[in-house]
Amino acid sequence: MTDFQNISQQIQTLVSQISILVIMGFLGFVAGKTRYLPENSGSVLSRVVIKLTAPILIFITLASRNFTKDTLINGIWIYILGAVFIMISFVAGHFVGKVLGLKGASENIFKMHFMFGNVIYLAFPLLRSMYGDGVLIYAILFNLASDTILWTLGVFLVNRHNKTDWKDNIKHLINGNTIAFAAGLFIILLKVNFMPFIERIPYIYEVSGFVKSAFYPLGEVTVPLSMLFIGLILSKIKISNARELLKRVPVFVLSLFKLIIIPCLALFVLSFIDFIEPLAKAVIVLQLSMPCGTIVPALADQYGSDYKLATENVFFTTILGVVTMPFMVYLLALTG
Repeated sequence: MTDFQNISQQIQTLVSQISILVIMGFLGFVAGKTRYLPENSGSVLSRVVIKLTAPILIFITLASRNFTKDTLINGIWIYILGAVFIMISFVAGHFVGKVLGLKGASENIFKMHFMFGNVIYLAFPLLRSMYGDGVLIYAILFNLASDTILWTLGVFLVNRHNKTDWKDNIKHLINGNTIAFAAGLFIILLKVNFMPFIERIPYIYEVSGFVKSAFYPLGEVTVPLSMLFIGLILSKIKISNARELLKRVPVFVLSLFKLIIIPCLALFVLSFIDFIEPLAKAVIVLQLSMPCGTIVPALADQYGSDYKLATENVFFTTILGVVTMPFMVYLLALTG
């Protein structure tokens, strides 16, 4: 198969997967617009995904697979480099926000969305469809880097007008997702170091298979529930005419940086790095190219920040991301 055929096949796979996700999101959008679902459905779905189904998916993915030493080393580098590029995004957002004349809560939300993308709701299913279940270990580690910054610097930004103890922010790092990651990592280390002993435990494979069969379907609903949630979020945006679009210059500037410039910068820098494998580089670039994170509007609403701007950022970058994500896959295939 030629390089062109490989690239074409990857893009077709991505477009097909995005189309499936768009349909799921559209159902949520219609349900929200028509008020077929209750007003607080989005909030409920978000909590179900973040607190229940996503942690189960993370744990099952880690615990049911064997990882090599090289995989874990690449994962650590993804965490480090992911954190570095997220902070570079913060610096870029700071200066661009100043140029656009943003102030107060709007400026802080602008900076947050420069950093935080839709790395669970959208990146996980896309990466999984393109590279298989094994890639999720890398996706999870990037998300861990994102969460580390989100619940420290991110909460500080969205809550600058309030007085909050730094300990209240740090405690958010201990959540269902990080606990599931730690538990899954513990299972991996057990299998790596004590596999001969584990195999001698009576009925161990029968029990582990039963547990997986019970929890696997719950983890699988993470994707459709996530897309329904995004659709419900987008249904709250109201655009009455074209003039209103012209008032949203900061959102379009954010989209340009978030979806194209920053991931392209990461792709360029990573092309000079040889100590991590191409798949790890692809995960970093694609996660950085995700539309704005849906967690930011929820935090903005919780802390009384600019919830409207945060929701608009999610809306426009998600719509534009349908075009820009296949473009980034094309660039990755060319440089890979």
